[in-house]
Amino acid sequence: MDKLRQEEIIRVLQAKGVDKPCPRCGNEKFERVGETAIQLSEKPNLHMFSTLGPIVPAILIACNNCGYLTHHTQGPLGIMRPE
Repeated sequence: MDKLRQEEIIRVLQAKGVDKPCPRCGNEKFERVGETAIQLSEKPNLHMFSTLGPIVPAILIACNNCGYLTHHTQGPLGIMRPE
């Protein structure tokens, strides 16, 4: 992820009030891990590696202390890329 994209994500998360400590250990330091897409399955009993269903673009953030991982969907944050 380039620096401009990283700065955009940080700015948007801060504007949305995403500034609470880690729910697992109370640490206040987090770092951006990356961008991903979470696949939704219309038939959840199918094998987990199915290519069926839509995807949800997301940002991954991890606690610097315990590694607790959070997902933030890009749509509500207004940071989805056109591609």
